[in-house]
Amino acid sequence: MGNNGNSGNRSGSNFQEDAMTRWILPLLILTLGGLFTACGGKEKAEPAPETTTTQNTDNAATETKPVLHILAFDGVQDFHYLVHYRNAEDSAILYTPDEVHTLKPARSASGAKYQGERFMVWTKGQGDIILFEVDGKEVGPCKVSGLQAILEQAWQAGGRFWAAGNEPSWNLVISEEKVLLLTDLGETRQEFPGLAAADLDPYAPAGRHVLKSGDHTLEIEIQEGLCGDSMSGAPFPASVTLKLDGVEMRGCGTGLF
Repeated sequence: MGNNGNSGNRSGSNFQEDAMTRWILPLLILTLGGLFTACGGKEKAEPAPETTTTQNTDNAATETKPVLHILAFDGVQDFHYLVHYRNAEDSAILYTPDEVHTLKPARSASGAKYQGERFMVWTKGQGDIILFEVDGKEVGPCKVSGLQAILEQAWQAGGRFWAAGNEPSWNLVISEEKVLLLTDLGETRQEFPGLAAADLDPYAPAGRHVLKSGDHTLEIEIQEGLCGDSMSGAPFPASVTLKLDGVEMRGCGTGLF
């Protein structure tokens, strides 16, 4: 298990509540009802891709919104999973509670299907249909995790790395504009100078950074390697150690891309 330890996996509903309570972002309002769709079973019609439309005096131009290439979902036996879709490398990285697996694109009639030696992840529509196989057997039900909306919120706000920890509860979002640290369940907010894109590769964000804001000093150390959330067991690709004015806090994190 990862460097943050694992005190046992929580149920999907409890994980959803924990995510909204412990991993809160400023002014974050989550509407999660539409995110929880069973995987497996009968397929449903695929919705049209989400788009935004801007109109000028002559015609209307339609632009497809950028998509976060990360999927967080909950499976059977209260296990949590994270998938990084690395299109530039023509692969997907599946993080399970105990292992990391590389999946490759597989032929499919629709959606995005990735296959490895033991695992298969096949998403359809806007990711609301998830087919998941382990050792050739379809397992389910599974559902998009409450973490997904939090990661998307951070990414849409310009975040390129997200991390969180427990006891004490904290939440970190790193962007080029600023580094935002929330503690005390979001009641205490501190901002530090951002990190240049060259200093934070979302695929491999390992490194140590020392930031100052007024009288406060924040040290961030990111290490690559499977890390499990100490309460939920949710897997992440990096362990994170913070020191805020000398007070150490530990947790897990992921690049956003």
